[in-house]
Amino acid sequence: FLSKYPVTVKHNEIDRSVFKPTPSDFRERYGIGDRFMILGVASPWTERKGLGYFVKLVGELDGDRFAIVLVGLSRRQIRKVPRQIVALPRTESPEDLAAMDTAADLHVQPSAEETYGMTVAEAIACGTPVAVRAGSACVEAAEGGDVHVMAADFSDLRGTVIRCGGGCLVVMFERTAN
Repeated sequence: FLSKYPVTVKHNEIDRSVFKPTPSDFRERYGIGDRFMILGVASPWTERKGLGYFVKLVGELDGDRFAIVLVGLSRRQIRKVPRQIVALPRTESPEDLAAMDTAADLHVQPSAEETYGMTVAEAIACGTPVAVRAGSACVEAAEGGDVHVMAADFSDLRGTVIRCGGGCLVVMFERTAN
């Protein structure tokens, strides 16, 4: 009975007057300097959103070369995550989020539960490469940007960050031997 009605697909839109390359002093304020900055944004952060992958990843990276910044953590989570992670609460400021996205070298979204990854689309709008999970809606949200698709099955995968030619970094998840 709906066949006589027109159907139009309209994606959520990003406010491009806000989400665009936005210079800031974010790296200096949080002591990141010239380290490669990996950004994760969620609210609330849960294991299902991928918090555990960042906790594991920080233990596998050289802290002199890499920095992980997580935005949207609760006060309890901020106290519990490893001190090597720059742990920040949720921000209500889209301008601050755009500045963080611009400061980041890579925005990582490991969640498989996103219906549409707004934070991924916002990072792309700020010119930041993203790493997303295969099979998630974030792959579609990242269309048109610099996107790296991670393996969908994280249960037997080990997270590593590697340096590739030309100075770019790609987040990859390799299968471990059984």
